[in-house]
Amino acid sequence: MQANSTIHPICDNGMPLCTCMKKASLTLEAAVVYPFITAFWVYLLLFFRVLQIQTDVQAALSYAGRETAAIAVSIDSEQILLMTAKRLWKQAIEDSERIEDYVHGGMKGISFTGSEITDEDICLHISYRLELPFSFFPGLGYSVAQSQICHKWIGETGEGTESEDPYVYITDSGTAYHTTASCHYLDLSIQTVNLSDIAARRNRDDHKYYACPHCVAKNTTQKEVYITDYGELYHTDEACTALRRHIRMVHLSEVGSRKMCSKCAQESE
Repeated sequence: MQANSTIHPICDNGMPLCTCMKKASLTLEAAVVYPFITAFWVYLLLFFRVLQIQTDVQAALSYAGRETAAIAVSIDSEQILLMTAKRLWKQAIEDSERIEDYVHGGMKGISFTGSEITDEDICLHISYRLELPFSFFPGLGYSVAQSQICHKWIGETGEGTESEDPYVYITDSGTAYHTTASCHYLDLSIQTVNLSDIAARRNRDDHKYYACPHCVAKNTTQKEVYITDYGELYHTDEACTALRRHIRMVHLSEVGSRKMCSKCAQESE
């Protein structure tokens, strides 16, 4: 009686073909699965990094809203208040390197469009697009909008010594004080104009505009620039230090050697 026997194909290395196929299958599965597992953990870590960015942005927005609300009582210009809020936000967020890595366009990709100043509140609205620094799908990201509303501080009530020592308005770098926050030298009235028209432009005092030494490059290709009604410089960066005004309300006795602004003096005559 002859026993049945099974013949197994043999690989070149002497091992049964079925054993070689199992090893090849495991290798193929590992080659497919491991990249997906790795990508999952990478994206999970990036997700927490994105949450950090949104937390940093909101904290800076909250700080800017509170500080702007505190000085709103001394500033009548909505535009100056919004510029102050933007400056304070940038100061609070400037140490965060994650903005340049994860926000499309970096700091310039963050917009304050929709922000407004009402009679009672400082309403700040910020929007930007988050994108991963690397992705299997280029352009993958999502838009983010964050808001902060702060109630204006309207000042103290009760009796005071305003008539004896009235409040006036000063800036950190100015050499004059102003009797009203609506003075033209405090309200910058920033306008956007075409660079090609700048040579023919004149300010309210009939003076020409010259390139700002801080923000205008020698061979700038920017088509639009920023000017003010009474300034003599044009700017390519709306956040240029020459366009900033940190206005403070102080008592007249605290102005030191500052003289009254010429325009305020004319209006008081």
